[in-house]
Amino acid sequence: DIANIACGGHAGDQYSADYYKALAKKHAVKISVHLSYPDKINFGRELMAIDDKALLNSLDQQYKLLSDVKTLKLHGALYNEANRNKELAQLLISWAESAGIKEVLSPQNSEIAKACYQAERINIIHEVFLDRNYNYRDNSLCLKSRNEAGAMIEHTSEAIKQYQNFCNGLLIIDSKEYKIRADTGCVHSDSVNALELLRALKGV
Repeated sequence: DIANIACGGHAGDQYSADYYKALAKKHAVKISVHLSYPDKINFGRELMAIDDKALLNSLDQQYKLLSDVKTLKLHGALYNEANRNKELAQLLISWAESAGIKEVLSPQNSEIAKACYQAERINIIHEVFLDRNYNYRDNSLCLKSRNEAGAMIEHTSEAIKQYQNFCNGLLIIDSKEYKIRADTGCVHSDSVNALELLRALKGV
C-alpha cells in the first residue's frame, strides 16, 4: 500500500528512485520519500556523527530525487534517533515543513510524532513493524535493537499473528498486552521472509 523509496542516503539513486516511483504509480501504490543519514556503507543503520547543517544539506539532496512526494519516512538509525531525541525531531520536522511535507510515518508517542503535533501542518501516520520484535522499556514501547537476539521475526506465521494483534490495537510482549496505535505496518524489503509475508497478507 505504501512504498518507501530510498533517495541516495542509505541506498538508491535517481535511476532507482524514478524506476520505483513509476512502478508504484503503475500499481496505485502510495509513495513516501525514505530519507536517512548519508551512509551507504552501513545502510543507514548506524548512528552517524554529523552536524545539523551537513545533515540538512544531505536531506535536501536526497529529497531532490522525489521532490513532488509529500509523505516522509525516515530510515534506520536516523528514524530511531529522531523518535527519542527531541532536538533532532524538532530539527527534522522544521526541515520537513520547509520542504512542504504533509505526512510523516512515525510510531505513537515518539518525539517525531510530538513535533508534528506542534507543527500542526503535518499529519502523522502511526507506524508499527510486522517483522520486528519490541521491548517495553522506560514506560514506552521500542523496537528491539538489531544487535539483540530475536530482533527480527523470521517466521511468517509469527509476523501475521503480530499483524492481527496490531489490527486489534494490541502488542503482546512476553504474554503481556500493551495498547498500540497502528495506522500502517512496515515490512522491510531485506527481511528474509518479506515477499512471503506480503503475499500472505495480501492473499496472493
